[in-house]
Order: sequence, then structure tokens, then C-alpha cells
Amino acid sequence: MSTTITPLSQLPLSDDFMFGEVMRQPDVCRLFLECLLEKDIARIEYISKQEDMTDDVSGHGIRLDVYLNDAAGTHYDIEMQKISSNGLERRIRYYQSGIDRRCLGKGLDYTELPESYVIFICDFDYYHAGLARYERISRINGHKDIVYDDGSHAIILNSHYEEGNAPAPILEFLDYVRTNNDQLQPSSELVQRAKQAVHTVRNDRTKEVSYMTWAMKTRDLLRQGREEGRAEGREEGRAEMREEGIKALVVTLKGLSQTPNLAVQKVIEQFGLSAAEAEEKTKLYWEQ
Repeated sequence: MSTTITPLSQLPLSDDFMFGEVMRQPDVCRLFLECLLEKDIARIEYISKQEDMTDDVSGHGIRLDVYLNDAAGTHYDIEMQKISSNGLERRIRYYQSGIDRRCLGKGLDYTELPESYVIFICDFDYYHAGLARYERISRINGHKDIVYDDGSHAIILNSHYEEGNAPAPILEFLDYVRTNNDQLQPSSELVQRAKQAVHTVRNDRTKEVSYMTWAMKTRDLLRQGREEGRAEGREEGRAEMREEGIKALVVTLKGLSQTPNLAVQKVIEQFGLSAAEAEEKTKLYWEQ
């Protein structure tokens, strides 16, 4: 893996740091949810660091949790996914269980659990069916007219869509994610605001300092983790070197308050494992 840090001035919306910064703009995030779900949202409230679920990031995040302050207090989790890997369904299940635990931890009875949405914006076609939007709908086996409604929702968006089965502003947003085209003349307010937010972040000197600090620290700790794994592995043999390197990488990312999802991606990049193998190793060392 290259140790070169992409300058903030060149970061695309699909980059984790940039995506987190842009989606922390209330107007952008609200418009995104309104366009995706085709309903009005009065306002959104971001979860503070002290209230975050344990696997959320601190500071400039990879994952973003927001509250929708409508009558039902709907909870949303939105994530950018750059690298294709298997198991998104189980990751969604894991995130939704975290939302439920967090709500119940505040003293709610299970009957009071709010509606929740986990939304993945993928820079690839996860199901290879060409749809722009994939949405989970549960039904009773043998009675497809009966919807199993537990209040949880999962939506996977595909920036490499062939069939535009999503509202026009969302399709334009996905086009911007895919192309990173700064010459794009967006017709929707959503993408106009998103594009402006990207440019604002790219030219924000205070953001540049925090981004470079974060990126350099992450790079250095990743390098340290790999070197520690290799050093230990030289004594144990190549197989153990590889295993210790994976462990060191996962532990390092956990220590940085990164997400298991990012750890899986980095293990795939660093060690050439399959998505299933990377998820298995990440789960093993993350929980130790």
C-alpha cells in the first residue's frame, strides 16, 4: 500500500474524511435524507461523541450517526463504502443492533424502539444487478402480501448503477460520487450544496491541518503495526508473521477509534485476503 497522503485539496466526496465532513453539514444531510426517502424532515440532530456507539470514530469520522427529529425520532446511520466486500448484510445487522442497544440503554422499552435506517453509499454495485437503490423489505414466507415490519430499514446505494430506480437528485448525487467531476453543473439543490461543501472543505485551512494530522497519525500507526507484526513474525516464520501483521493492523485501527468496516478494508489492501477472510480476522482480533 502506498504511504502517500492525498492532499485535502484533491479529496473526492467518496473519501471517508471528506464524506464525513460534507455529511456533517446539516443542510446537505437533511436534503440527502429527504430526497432518498421522499419525505420532509424538519431538522436533524447529530449524536455527540459522548453518545456515540462504541465502534464509531472520533473527530473526523468514517461513520456518521444522525437523529431525525420527526414525530417518531427516527435514527439514521449513513456510511460511505469504497471497497467491495462481502457481508454488508451482516454489517447492517450489527449496526442496527447497536442502534437498538443504544436506545434501550436509555431506558426505553422494546415497544418504544424508534424507526431506524442504515444506509450504505457504495462506489460499486454490491449485488451486480445494476440498480441504483437496493432496499430490504421483509415478508412472511408463503404470504408475500404480509410485510414483517420491525421498524428497521436497510438501503444500499450503487454509484455504478445502470437502472435509475431512485429519485433524480439521488442519481445525480451518485454520479458525483462516482465521477468526482468538478465540472459537473448539478441541477438538484442536493448536489449543488454537496459540491459546494466539498469545495469549502478542500479550501479550509483549519480542516487541512486536522486532516493532515489525522492522516499522518493513521499512516504512521499503520506502518508501525505492520513493522511490529513483521518483526515478531521473523522469529515465528512467515505464516505467523502474516498473522501478527494482521493482528497488529486491526488492533492499531481499533486503538485509533476506527470502525471494523475500515479495518476489513485495510486488511484486504495490506494482506490480499478475501473479503470473507478479512472479516473473520477483523472480528477475531477486534473482540480480543
